Amino acid sequence: MQDIEKILADAAKLDSLNVGKLFAYIYETGDEELKKIAFNALIRFYDKNMLDFSVYRSSIFFEKELIKFCNELMHGPKQCGTFTYGGTESIMLAVLAGRNRFIKRKGKDKAPELLLPFTIHPAFLKAAHYLGLKVKIFGIDKEMRANIEEMKELLNEDTALIALSAPNWPYGTIDPIREAAEIANEKGILLHVDTCVGGFILPFFEKLGLNNKIFDFRIDGVTSISLDVHKYGYAPKGASVLLFREEELKKESIFVNVSNPGYIFINSAVLSSRSVGPLAAAYATIKYLGEKGYTEFAKQVAYARDKIYHGMRKLNFKEVAPIESPILSLYSEDIDLAAFMLAMRKLGWHFHLQRAIKKFNIPTNLHMTISPVHSKTCDEFLIDAKKALEMKKEFDLKKIDMEQLIGYIKEGKIDSSIAPLLIDAFDEETAIDIVKNLVIDWYR
Repeated sequence: MQDIEKILADAAKLDSLNVGKLFAYIYETGDEELKKIAFNALIRFYDKNMLDFSVYRSSIFFEKELIKFCNELMHGPKQCGTFTYGGTESIMLAVLAGRNRFIKRKGKDKAPELLLPFTIHPAFLKAAHYLGLKVKIFGIDKEMRANIEEMKELLNEDTALIALSAPNWPYGTIDPIREAAEIANEKGILLHVDTCVGGFILPFFEKLGLNNKIFDFRIDGVTSISLDVHKYGYAPKGASVLLFREEELKKESIFVNVSNPGYIFINSAVLSSRSVGPLAAAYATIKYLGEKGYTEFAKQVAYARDKIYHGMRKLNFKEVAPIESPILSLYSEDIDLAAFMLAMRKLGWHFHLQRAIKKFNIPTNLHMTISPVHSKTCDEFLIDAKKALEMKKEFDLKKIDMEQLIGYIKEGKIDSSIAPLLIDAFDEETAIDIVKNLVIDWYR
């Protein structure tokens, strides 16, 4: 019989990253008591199934409490929302509701359109791909925010939904929600605000006087909002919430089948059978932290962000866009950013490289999401950043051809964060095919 514990221990070594040195994927607080409480809730309810909430009543209790908390954060007029397993699922439901409302009003002969800024999260494109909506992309302004004038030019009678970000993922800026909402409201078009990143921290930045941009249901015309509890809500993966202004819109996102001979099939979310565990853990997290806990963590994030930003300025880095969220995007005209990133990898730090966008005069830049734990590691980060600039280059990436680069990624010498170089070197269709082949190779 195999030693399962040994296998699990060996597998865990594959993910032996120092969370204090990680600027992606995980939103770490450093609070061990919070982890214990969330883990206990996760395990206690892992074998309960959200598929039938009339049997597993705990799922209704937890979901109502979580939605109430989120609705208060977003100043919703009424408690109306859905718990999902992640931001992508929340976004898919928002797009589904928009599509179904459009079809109900305009009929199936019309093709519903989704209007998105260039900086929107790819989950919207994925949703459109799955649900059969036509996508129209509009540009951004000099401060990396959605260009509302370009958005207005694309609006027509086939527009089913407009989506904006608060903040967008690449540059951390907040789109002009109020301006877009006025237009959408006047024309009777739905407006979704994707605040999967910002939903659990921007309200607390506002309380601290660090953010004065309104993006939520206080703005007439905002019809739905997505926010992730497993990002700056600090709950275990996966936990997200989709809020609706009106119950009629939520109804458009629910799937019901009554013709099956077995049972009435009801799905409020995309998935059917789901463990109650992540929902229970999300509830336990918000109850443990409360407004006081979230405010304290927001202070720590702001401290670490500002410390890293000013320290990097001294090393000749500059910001790509105005800093108004927990996200930093930094560039330098004099530094080989790919070489710097790889040197920082050797020192244990993990963040992403974002590609240059000539159309919008955006240079190649580094992307970091700041977590509370970075308030304890930011000094070490800046020391290592200075050291990395003096380290010898392991690769001259400008002299590596694409075949070599792909080989290095497969071998683990270079990780996928360098992938923007693939996109810049090829047309989009070829780059997509290369990435898909890499995925297949990783699992062979």
